[in-house]
Amino acid sequence: MLRILKHLPKILKDIFLYNFYKRFRNCYYPASILPKLNYVPLINIQSLLDKQTVYIIRRSDKSEEDTFNELGLLRNDALTPKDIPFLSLNILGGRFMPEHSKFRILNEGIKKWNNRKYISLLDHLKDFEILKNYCLVYINANGVDGQEIPYFLQQSNKDIRREVDKFFQHVEKPNLSDGKYELKALSRLIHDPVKLNYWHMELNIFDYQGSSMKYKGSSYQKVLFQQVISDIISVNSNKEVPDYIKIPTKYYKNTIFSC
Repeated sequence: MLRILKHLPKILKDIFLYNFYKRFRNCYYPASILPKLNYVPLINIQSLLDKQTVYIIRRSDKSEEDTFNELGLLRNDALTPKDIPFLSLNILGGRFMPEHSKFRILNEGIKKWNNRKYISLLDHLKDFEILKNYCLVYINANGVDGQEIPYFLQQSNKDIRREVDKFFQHVEKPNLSDGKYELKALSRLIHDPVKLNYWHMELNIFDYQGSSMKYKGSSYQKVLFQQVISDIISVNSNKEVPDYIKIPTKYYKNTIFSC
């Protein structure tokens, strides 16, 4: 509350100028999806998913034919393995609406939000563009988060063998199949608010050590991330707008007494 009062003159000035730009300068970026000072830094996605069904949305820059199969599900080739780690998504049920997907955020606008900083849209009028050709993919977040994905690493690789032996030093070692360790990765949806969109989130894939995986082009990663596309994202996707539930404000707003 104190932070809001501190920035109140600028907030009021921005409201006036935003309405001016919206009316006379054709600035239609939705101020409603900007981070607010009374918002929590990060939504606890797992806590939210425990209480209700949540849908997320992803913009596809491909045509509808190249995005969906005949069943209306995401095609297995609509994404590539390289796309999967830190896949960009948006949360529905808060202030983000499907029509907001036409705005592509650029430059400073995509930088992570520091929750102590007031964000003025007027400082970012050159940090977005409006797209005309795209389609939307709706995804059931409950079916994506917390999924285990099996993958295999070669025991013959000395570095891999040393890492696996060290990690499983005091617990039962993983099974071996045809000279490969049988391991499991885990999918997690992580809230990742950026300066021009509080409702942005990412898909993270954690390896057997609990480390977030980055795409390095290895053969096992290509198989693993393709499996994420086909067995997790695609089966939970739809091209039709779902009946999504509103997210209670307690998940993203601080109380009036918060500083």
